[in-house]
Order: sequence, then structure tokens, then C-alpha cells
Amino acid sequence: MKQHTTPIIIKNGKISTLEKVSLNSKSYNENWIQDICFRSPNLLPVEELEPTFGGMIPICRELSTESGYIDLVYVNEYGFITIGECKLWRNPEARRKVVGQILDYAKDLAKWDYSKFEKECLKARNKDDRKLFEIIQEYYPEIEEASFIDNLQNNLKKGRFLLTIIGDGIRGNMEELANYIHRNGNLNFTLGLIELPVYKNPTNEELIVTPRVLAKTKEIDRIIYRISDKEIEEKETDQNETSKSQTISEKVFYERLETAIGKKTANEFQKFVQELSSEFNIISKLGRGKRLSLNLKSSNDIYNFASIQQNGEVWFYGIVNKTEELGDRQIGIDYLKKVALIVKGQYDDNYQSWHWCVKRNGKYIQLKEYINIKEDWKKLISDTLDKINKVEESE
Repeated sequence: MKQHTTPIIIKNGKISTLEKVSLNSKSYNENWIQDICFRSPNLLPVEELEPTFGGMIPICRELSTESGYIDLVYVNEYGFITIGECKLWRNPEARRKVVGQILDYAKDLAKWDYSKFEKECLKARNKDDRKLFEIIQEYYPEIEEASFIDNLQNNLKKGRFLLTIIGDGIRGNMEELANYIHRNGNLNFTLGLIELPVYKNPTNEELIVTPRVLAKTKEIDRIIYRISDKEIEEKETDQNETSKSQTISEKVFYERLETAIGKKTANEFQKFVQELSSEFNIISKLGRGKRLSLNLKSSNDIYNFASIQQNGEVWFYGIVNKTEELGDRQIGIDYLKKVALIVKGQYDDNYQSWHWCVKRNGKYIQLKEYINIKEDWKKLISDTLDKINKVEESE
């Protein structure tokens, strides 16, 4: 099914239709895709797939493994590894082959430790004699070496990778692709399929690249991979069970939250999020893996009811601004004031309205205190949603 039409450019009132560039030519081929993805890592919509892998740094091309050479390797400041395989999807067999190939690469990496990974990456960089940490430090000067090494080592051990297949589009039976992943999935990975359409502006020969995510593992097949050091359990799930499964980014966030506030409170919060999702269609959205926002996506806008930071603090973003855009600013103000009342805090409007929030003695309040009054909080969210819905319905 065709997802997008051809883009146009409007300049001085004149409309120009862009020309689709074939990626099967001598000039625009797999090597060309690999080159622009390495030089411009922000081209890849990684944060749509796994927010925790965002901010990635290009480390090397053609990394040698037992199963062959990985086209692209990226690492971010938290030691999360993204690998990319650039392929032109000419036929079903090519699709199956590239999926098997990238899974084999991931299995190879999972056998490595930090020293092996660093050695092979630096070898692929040819004459670069810097340490891997020094490469990362150029982009993130405040990063601590010991923490970076421990994080990357842990991600290798757990097989926490983002696998991306980048090409000119995926055609044919997606179910076949899903079945292949089901038979071969044995790591704690996320697989993303990224299309990289390229268009040419006929007036000046400029190229315009419009990347988009076509699918990711959870969308392709409803499967949960449970990983331990010794065994892998793999089972099909129904839609309700899958909604409770977690991406790598979600797992990482809850691990950090558990460290900050304890396992019991972190587990109670997860149950609370599930209740909000099932009862009110509140969507939990991760921001770079450092915070989890509780959002309602209505027909007109997105309303944030809280953003939980990885250290357990509860922040708020833009509820007043969004209800003001809706036409009733007081809805957002009342929500924050009533939240302050039930947690025995203060409504704080000292900064820009986007950051109006709830604090106590000038500090954000910990999640544990919100969980202690979660039924009151849930009722307040429900009442506020009713007010928003009434305003939207009246428009």
C-alpha cells in the first residue's frame, strides 16, 4: 500500500513536483545510502524506534564480525549500540536474507566484551588511534569513562541493540518477515525497518531525503522475548498482553527509576500507568529514556498530566498552555492546583506557563507521594479529561 505521495516545493507561489530518484543506479546505491547515513546520523529517525538510543554517534563502517561486515555502527553516550544494514529490497529472498544477516551480526556482538568491541571498532576506523571513549567524549565532554564502559559492557551482555535495516522501501508480505523474526529472534533487540526515499528538485538538482519508519519489531509481530543469561523464552501473546510488554527504552527507564525510588514503588507506578492506559487511553511516552510522560492524545491536541523523571521527580509540561489553546486555560490551572492540594504541595507559576507545576519548598515532589494518593490523582485526571472533552465537543 502506498503511504505517501510525491512531495512538492512551493516557491514564490510556484509549485514544483519533485522527481523520485531510483536507488538502483550507479550513483545512488547501497554504498551511497551507507555514506550519507554515516555522515548524517540524525537522518535516521532512531528516537521514533527507541528513544534511549537517541543522540547516536557514528563510530565505524564495515565492522568485521564472524558473520560478515556490519555496514554501520553507532554508539550513544549511555553505551547503547545501533547497527545499520543498508540494502535495496529487490525481492522477497533479499528481504529474508538481510533480516537473517543483521540478526547474526547482533548474535556476534552479544558474545563480545567492551575490549573486543572497542578493538574491532578502532580497527574499522583504520588510522584512528584514539580510545572509543575519547571519540564519545568529543560529543559529550561531561561523560564519565567508567560509567560509559560499564553501560556498554552491560548492553553487550544483554544483547540490547537497535537493529536498523535501511533501504528503498519494503514490499511484499510482511507476515513472512514476521515469521522469520519469530523463528530467529533470540536477543533483547528492537528491529526497525527504515525507508529512505530520495527526491530530486528538477530546477536545481538538489536532493531531498525523506526518511520514515515503516515498521518495528512490536508492530511486525506480537512477540515478547524474555532473556536471561542461560535461556530464552519466546511466546506469542494476545494484544492485551503485548500492550504490557516493554521496549528496551521502557525497560531501561524503569530500571533507572527502580534504582532511584525502589522496586516496590516502581512496580506500583507501572500498574498505575497500565490503569490509566486502559481506563482513560492515557499514553505513556518516553523522552530520550530519561522521563516518561503521561499524555492524552485527543482529536485536537496532546495534554500532559505528568512527566516522571528517571530520578523519581514528578514534573509537568504544558497542561496550562494546551488548555489555553483549547479555549479554557482555567482547566489546566485547576488541575495543577488540585494536584498540589492532594500531595500537600504548592502550585508554582513562577516561570513560563509551559513549566507551571507542583512543588514543595521549591522542589519537585517524589513519585512515591503521588502513588500514595493514586486513587485521588486518578479521579482528578478523569475529571479533567471530562472537562477537556466537553470543550472539544462544543467546538
